[in-house]
Amino acid sequence: MKYIATLLATLAVASCSVPRSVKEGGPVVGQTVRANSKVLVLNVSDGQEQGQAAATGSGQGMVASMQKALTAHAIPMSTSPSISLEAGFDEANKAGFDYVMKTTITLWEDNATAWSGKGDKLSISVELYDAKSHLLLAAATQKRVATGFTMVSGTPDRFEDECATGALGQIYGWPQK
Repeated sequence: MKYIATLLATLAVASCSVPRSVKEGGPVVGQTVRANSKVLVLNVSDGQEQGQAAATGSGQGMVASMQKALTAHAIPMSTSPSISLEAGFDEANKAGFDYVMKTTITLWEDNATAWSGKGDKLSISVELYDAKSHLLLAAATQKRVATGFTMVSGTPDRFEDECATGALGQIYGWPQK
């Protein structure tokens, strides 16, 4: 009986939601990213699961997460209503910004049921460009997956802060936790 109880406890713990986070990227070879340079953060399109409607508000949530992470590291920034990189370059140059940041939600998977065994997924890509030359200075991706059986149901937007901090950490060289 004790063996069965131990086995069941082990299976319960092993099947709980195990978060996985994968981050990649950094400055382009030969380029330097200065933390004191002003950044214009472009608007982000809402995430959309394949075959589903767009997750309304997820893009604005991602912008807010980028703003929160940059502000926490005292990086001067502002947001733009534009999604277009070209419009961002024009706006940044008129306002005296050094960089333009483009963020894209590349994967949004909302596995709404806690019983499916499939975790929610969020993946973003972030590109940092020089506002004047339009050169790509740095790029990073961050993917967050909740795997396994979980008793807590949520949506991928709960990963936006973590993804923003992870991707920006790769670009700016912040110490990783």
